[in-house]
Amino acid sequence: MIFGRKLKPRRWNIAAVRLYRSSMRKVLRDNPFVLVLAAACVGAASGTIASLMILVAETAHSVLFRLAPGERLSSVIAVPFPLAVFTVALGGVLVGLTYIHQSRLRHVIVDPIEANALYGGRMSMRDSAFVALQSLLSSGFGLSLGIEGGFTQAAGAVGSKVGQLLNRRRHDVRMLVGAGAAGGIAGAFAAPFAGAAYGFELIVGSYTVATLSPVVAAAVAGQLAARLLVGHSYHITLASNGYGSDGYAILALVLGVACGLLSVGLMRGVTWIERLFRQSGVGDVFRPIIGGLLVGVIASFVPHLLGSGHDAMALLLRNGWPLPMLAIVLVGKIVASALSLGAGFRGGLFSTSLFLGATTGAIAGTIGVSAGYVASPDVAMISLVGMASFGAAVVGAPMAMALLAIEVSGDLMVVEPVLLGVLAATLTVRQVFGYSFATWRFHLRGEAILGGEDVGWVRQTTASDLMRRDLNAVTFSTKLADFRTRFPVGSTKFVAVTDERGAYEGLLDVAGLHSELLDVPPDATLEYWKASLEHRNDWVVASTRFDKLVHLFEQRETERLIIVDGEVSKHALGYITEAFALRRYRQELEARQREIFGN
Repeated sequence: MIFGRKLKPRRWNIAAVRLYRSSMRKVLRDNPFVLVLAAACVGAASGTIASLMILVAETAHSVLFRLAPGERLSSVIAVPFPLAVFTVALGGVLVGLTYIHQSRLRHVIVDPIEANALYGGRMSMRDSAFVALQSLLSSGFGLSLGIEGGFTQAAGAVGSKVGQLLNRRRHDVRMLVGAGAAGGIAGAFAAPFAGAAYGFELIVGSYTVATLSPVVAAAVAGQLAARLLVGHSYHITLASNGYGSDGYAILALVLGVACGLLSVGLMRGVTWIERLFRQSGVGDVFRPIIGGLLVGVIASFVPHLLGSGHDAMALLLRNGWPLPMLAIVLVGKIVASALSLGAGFRGGLFSTSLFLGATTGAIAGTIGVSAGYVASPDVAMISLVGMASFGAAVVGAPMAMALLAIEVSGDLMVVEPVLLGVLAATLTVRQVFGYSFATWRFHLRGEAILGGEDVGWVRQTTASDLMRRDLNAVTFSTKLADFRTRFPVGSTKFVAVTDERGAYEGLLDVAGLHSELLDVPPDATLEYWKASLEHRNDWVVASTRFDKLVHLFEQRETERLIIVDGEVSKHALGYITEAFALRRYRQELEARQREIFGN
């Protein structure tokens, strides 16, 4: 405003601002360097979230279980019975109260794998924060679970939110969700290779050159952020002693099979306990309380079951335990973990599977020492093989687990047996069970998801999106003379016939009708040809998903389906042919491949 007069912005100035905003939106949406920078920021945030959640949980352990300075929960020798039962049960009360809020939700909380598979990477920040809180309560009060489920949920939601704010394409948003999970795992374990592999295998569902830079940048940034925040890394020092012999290779294969079978038992156990709670009629609010009491009682006798088992695993790998104790810890940890998850506590089996695998490997190594097949210093390394094998079987990310074993030990001597064990465990689970823990949970809910691969576009595409709308329709009351005038030979092949309410009855062959008109009374209507209608039952509603639509052609043995608006009204909207449906499917697949490979 100058001398009391308000100046109006000039048109060229407004145009320049609009052009700048438009060009900036295009850069934020399309530029690959922006995507890598965004992924690095997401990874750093994810590593920070993971480190903070672990730090809070460990602090809660120290306060609630009255640990000595420098002592960790899963490595303590003894916990008083009243303290163990009361603390874990109190955690059950708090987690149970959170189910009051969850019962008011009208939707299912989506995790990163499901988000990437079905919803283009879109996740809710509020729901993810709620899951992270539940995981923090479960882990902080000593339940026999890891906290990875909570911080990967939060990390994935951060990546999803950043992708949406930048208005990135569907594939980029999915990639940022994977970048968040990669940064969280890398930050928690100081293992960027394992974090990146986790993001590729489990969350994104594929690896290409186009996805390499963002996910790896996020993993490295997550590790650096966690190191700056916490100041230490998760590392296990092992002594090696010629681990490349054929006997060890055979032992690694046998150990992998054993870990695979035990992991199936663990996953089945979680499902069995959940079913038991449902059949008992106990409400969701009270299940964690009962589960917490039971876990607390078990943990008072075997305190190494408390928590995720990180420090107990490190203690086991460095010092070794006698065989009876190993067997008790293995069985007790499986029961306690199944109880924790089956009762409704949140968390994950990532760390739990590592500890169970290390214990299983220690049992195998101890037996091998007794039989004279294994040297005593190599028991720790066999435990490491078990750790990677059990983790691969439960989590469903074999390369991530193999790389994690190598990174936390820093010993390349474990590469061969670790890979053999992981291979055997993965094949065993696939043959015997067919699912990892994450995909098994989806299967129980009726979702046919086997990983983070993008199958959501198939479900989001419906018959109404693909149908041709040039379908002519007439009623039975239409006279033949009017029909002949409106539809001469060659004008169209089929015409839909409806009743007086407009409900679809079938298709009439135009050429066939014209060829039979000589023997028909001149005042006849189309009611005369009712018995000659074709495709009477070959109709589907417009909301039918594309993945189901493709199979309907084969089931009904037809090449043409009529699209109607509903099962009751059955108003004909259009039609779709099998050839056109397959062509559209092929076009969508090619589009997804171009996105994945960056072309």
